[in-house]
Amino acid sequence: MKKEKLSKAAASGAVALIFLVLGFQAAIFTGNVFKYNRGRSVDTVYVVRGAESTGGGECCGAQVSDSQLYVKSTSPSLEGRHIVENADNQDDALHRIESDAQRSLISKGVAPRQEPGYGDARRAIAEKLEKKPEPELFPFDPNTVTAEELVRLGFSPRQAQVIENYRSKGGKFAAKKDFAKMYVVDSAAYARLEPYIKIKKLNLNTADSLQLLSLRGIGPYYAHKILEYRRRLGGMFTSAEQLLEIDGFEKERLDGFAQSVEVTHGRPRFSLWSATRSELAAHPYIGAYAAKGIARYKSLTDTAVWSLEDLAEKGILTKEDAARLGYLGHREVHDE
Repeated sequence: MKKEKLSKAAASGAVALIFLVLGFQAAIFTGNVFKYNRGRSVDTVYVVRGAESTGGGECCGAQVSDSQLYVKSTSPSLEGRHIVENADNQDDALHRIESDAQRSLISKGVAPRQEPGYGDARRAIAEKLEKKPEPELFPFDPNTVTAEELVRLGFSPRQAQVIENYRSKGGKFAAKKDFAKMYVVDSAAYARLEPYIKIKKLNLNTADSLQLLSLRGIGPYYAHKILEYRRRLGGMFTSAEQLLEIDGFEKERLDGFAQSVEVTHGRPRFSLWSATRSELAAHPYIGAYAAKGIARYKSLTDTAVWSLEDLAEKGILTKEDAARLGYLGHREVHDE
């Protein structure tokens, strides 16, 4: 009796095991079908890579290599067998087959051209980039260029705002390379715009106190000193380095704005030969002692020979001071 029960139990277990194996195999098959047909029409009935066929040879009447996917479809738009080269997976293979089929129908005039789907973020971005207007090229000063002009130059409104914010907080572009330091100006943009950057420089011979205050490191005190020294020089600098002759004006201060200024030579408002003795004494390169000598020289010498060289030869001026006074003319004749 016991043996009979054990025999029946064993038979039942064997049947259950068979059904379990069959169910497991069915599950694997179903999983493969869903894997190959995920997101696609169930009409696509067969996909196999060459390596999965019989040694990369013939599969279902088609020759399939290891780098190919074999696709058989009964879908009306894709009906037939297809072999796709170098497809990463089944989804990639089907997408490429569909694209080829659509292009073929369009070229034959059978199907209308489809607009790109905005669900694809990459296509949407690409379309927006294609519609972006071509940048313009024109001379501009980064210290004064408007946001609208920056957009015309190829910057986005947000990038233009960053540049404006920098300037509103006191930022200055003393040289072209300063513009390249802005994080919204990449190397390609700077290379394209660099020939068109025209930074207007401040002329030290015409600047007023307010304009001098715009220079880095110059406050009211030194603005006044610069104007006063310019007056003493006869109303004209011959070089920016003359600022270093101002008491307390260090080279580091000049270096801070040297690239933002220029010195344009004009007609000096000081005449060495018509100036009074007190005016001569106030000049930084003459002083009281030389002023006395020049006054005596003018009273004893014919105006035809008045010159800086003669003053230096007679020891009234040092050669260095005579050279620095050269902008007043090497042979300036007294104007009666």
